[in-house]
Amino acid sequence: MKQKATTSKRSHLDTLFLAYFISHIPITLTVDVQPLLPADIIPRQLLALNDLLTRQLRDPFMVLDSNGDRNGGLAWFRSLLVCELVMQLPFFFYAVWALWVSSPRRHLPLLVYGVHVSTTMAPILGMLFFGDIDRSCSERMLLAGMYLPYLLIPLAMACASYSKCASAISASTAKPKSL
Repeated sequence: MKQKATTSKRSHLDTLFLAYFISHIPITLTVDVQPLLPADIIPRQLLALNDLLTRQLRDPFMVLDSNGDRNGGLAWFRSLLVCELVMQLPFFFYAVWALWVSSPRRHLPLLVYGVHVSTTMAPILGMLFFGDIDRSCSERMLLAGMYLPYLLIPLAMACASYSKCASAISASTAKPKSL
C-alpha cells in the first residue's frame, strides 16, 4: 500500500527530526567523511571548509596533521565517523522517508538511532569539555555549541520515540475491559 505525505499530521518534533535528517545527509557526505579520505581526492572547496573548521574554529576532531595523519591520532573519533558513514547514512534516507510519510513504524528505529547517537556524542563533548586539548574556554564553548545539537536532537528523538513505543506496548498488552 502506497503511503503519501501527511504534513498536516506531522508534529513539530517530527518536523524538527525531518529537517535534522535532511540536513545531515549533505553534512555527512561533504564534511564528516573527510577525515576518512586521502586529502588529494577531496575537492578543493571541501578542503577549504575543513580549513575553516580546523584553523578558524579550531575543531580538534577534523584536523589534518602536517604528516598527513587525519584527526591527530584520534582513532576513536575516526571509528565514530566510520559508523556514521556505514550505519547512519543509509538510515538517514529511511528516516527522511518515514518522517515524511509519518510512518507508524518510525518510532522504534528512531529510538535506536537517538540512543546510539546520544551515546556517541558523550566522548566528543567529554573531550571538548575535559580533554587535554589546547583550546581556550571560549573556543571549547564555541565548538560545544557546534556539536551540542547532535546530542540534543537525537536525545529528544530517543525520548519522544520511547514514549510512543511505550504507549504502543501498553496499548497492545492492556487487558480488554469486561462488560
